[in-house]
Amino acid sequence: MSDLVVQTESGAVRGTRLQDGCLAWLGIPYAAPPVGALRFRPPKPVASWSGVREADRFGAAPLQRFKGDMGPPDDFYNSLPEGPLDVVGEEDCLTLNIWARAKDGKKRPVYVWIHGGSNHEGASRLPLYHGDVLAQRGDIIVVSLNYRLGVLGFMDVEPVLGPGYRNAQVNGLKDQLLALDWIKANIGSFGGDGSNITVAGESAGGMDVSWLLCSGRLKGLVRRAVIMSCVTGPAGIGGDGPRWRHSPETVREIGVDVMSRAGVADADTLLNAPAVDLVRRAASVDYEDELFGLDGQFYPGLDGDLWSVPPMQAVAEGAMDGIDLMIGYTNYEAGVWLMALPDLDKADPAWTAARFGFLSAITQAEAVAAYAGFFPHETAGVQGMHLVSDVGFTLPTTWFAEAAAARGSKVWMYRLDYEVNATLRAMHAADLPFFFARPDSAAAAELIGPTTPQNAEIRSRLCSEMAGALISFVREGTPAWPEYNHTGGQTRIFGPKSHLASHPLGVRRAFWDKTLLARFTGRNAAKG
Repeated sequence: MSDLVVQTESGAVRGTRLQDGCLAWLGIPYAAPPVGALRFRPPKPVASWSGVREADRFGAAPLQRFKGDMGPPDDFYNSLPEGPLDVVGEEDCLTLNIWARAKDGKKRPVYVWIHGGSNHEGASRLPLYHGDVLAQRGDIIVVSLNYRLGVLGFMDVEPVLGPGYRNAQVNGLKDQLLALDWIKANIGSFGGDGSNITVAGESAGGMDVSWLLCSGRLKGLVRRAVIMSCVTGPAGIGGDGPRWRHSPETVREIGVDVMSRAGVADADTLLNAPAVDLVRRAASVDYEDELFGLDGQFYPGLDGDLWSVPPMQAVAEGAMDGIDLMIGYTNYEAGVWLMALPDLDKADPAWTAARFGFLSAITQAEAVAAYAGFFPHETAGVQGMHLVSDVGFTLPTTWFAEAAAARGSKVWMYRLDYEVNATLRAMHAADLPFFFARPDSAAAAELIGPTTPQNAEIRSRLCSEMAGALISFVREGTPAWPEYNHTGGQTRIFGPKSHLASHPLGVRRAFWDKTLLARFTGRNAAKG
């Protein structure tokens, strides 16, 4: 059918019509394969092709370790390969996917999704991220993209490979920027409005969106951004301890440590070994001193080029001026790690605080004492869970929102209070099924449990409220509740009784303002 064949600047692609009637173009390459001489290099534009390229199947997932709690292995493949599946995906992975309700000459707003997974897991092809339902429901264009992960996209290899490989630790971010450039140049051919693009991400995807905004490169490229549950990094603003998590020195130390312990700290291995071996070796290291193991190794860091100052400083200096923001978090972010570490909510909160957030000793001690008072009816272990949730997610999100609002961006804040169960509570990522309008899907059931007669009504309502708010923001520029600012602190609470709250963090916000934020800001001012 003629509406399935689209001419792009790279070449023609033929999409497919899904069972629900949505049009989809899947697995479109936006960059040259990052293999061979391009491993650890910044991405290059894809070479043009002749003829019509079939775009009816997802591209390969990025290479990553595979665990049983990541869903079925066939989520990562069009056809399962033979052999062990401790590592899934392929090195040649830089593709994107596009969904549209119709192709009828109408220009529709564009929503670009960057998946999460601690920058070492995940893929745009995972069922939870399929964009057909959202595209149909909102009459918008939905785009999702792959980027290089882990050792291949977020590791500083310059100490081994030399200055010709400088800043490899941000190649994953550069993949995302190149994908956005491709989308801007070509989305009009798919019925999208290239002047009305919203970029969004959750967890590491949200973290990466915050770094993209702070580069200044999104000005004129996107109109709006959505950040779900992470800015800067899961260590929050990077701590006030002796090492700042996102400094070039710390990122390099971590990269050298990973390469050394994985046994890949030589040029021949890094450049010539099969990429699957590099990923397997890095995943096999016992990161016993890290609270979240491999999840803590691949955060972005300053590179002295696109990223030369800390993200919130960049926002305060105007890096995202003119871009509006919808941003939020869940009410018990750390709950998600109980799925892999079921005893985490029984740990001594002092142990937890010492292993998360790069906090100074004084801030650790003060926080443990403060959270005993903030949550007196919770066990000590759960107090530590709330501490991690706040220092890593809720407070950095709030500070980022306020920095953007202070510069004149329109900002809207939300919080999810819907509890998955009594243990995981309103955990990290629990908002995804609602924002993607898929609360009853098999993928949602894997994450937040199945829909039952007992929860069907609230899930349906939250889907309507949250997907509706997201679509309204993408289409109209507002999710239809009051804007957030430092004075009012207006935050939309999505939960059993959705409502609007003012400064919902209360005394916890005041505590972190006068401790971590003040010390972090003071240290940077002294260095400046």
